[in-house]
Amino acid sequence: MIYKFCLILLLLFISVPVFSIEKGTVKYDDNVVDYSVLDADKIVKEADSFFEKYDSDFDKKNITTAMAKYYIATKIHPHDAYSTVQLARTYDITRRDRQAKQYFNRALEMNKNDPYASYYFANFYFDRKDFKRALKYYKRSYDNGYQGYYDVNLKIATIYEKFADLKNAKYYYEKAYSLNTSVSTLKDKILEIESLEYDKSEYYNRK
Repeated sequence: MIYKFCLILLLLFISVPVFSIEKGTVKYDDNVVDYSVLDADKIVKEADSFFEKYDSDFDKKNITTAMAKYYIATKIHPHDAYSTVQLARTYDITRRDRQAKQYFNRALEMNKNDPYASYYFANFYFDRKDFKRALKYYKRSYDNGYQGYYDVNLKIATIYEKFADLKNAKYYYEKAYSLNTSVSTLKDKILEIESLEYDKSEYYNRK
């Protein structure tokens, strides 16, 4: 009887956008809740819905709700990389850096070459101007299936330009432009780099 009451109580919490968040972390009593009886697919779909609502209106309540639901999904299926990455993204958005890195790393421990996890972990570092680490994860996502993603190529090009590696910057700007020719500023950027004649500089001709 007590178990059924606790389960009903949890489901009530799941169905409304109010959750126990303590210091940026969702908290449930794992000794009381039997996560195995919950429908993970349903909870993830609900979480995705609230995440998409946040993307459209930036209502903090929606991202908090998504965070709690993704957390529950990771408790049901601890080795589900998607839910783990999505939970990391909610912590990233709410600037809980420690928790975000914890869950991004957990997802990559499941599969270090997961392009989805690598891409969003790269975004985490890019937004915080840690370009060296961002490049590492963008390149990993690129090498494992995201070669055709406009944003990946653009971000890699941007980082190489910041590092004054204009040869690689031009290469990835050209790839980004080939994926989205409507961005005329990219063509201008490529022509600007070409005009610098970087390939004749000492930087690129050292033995």
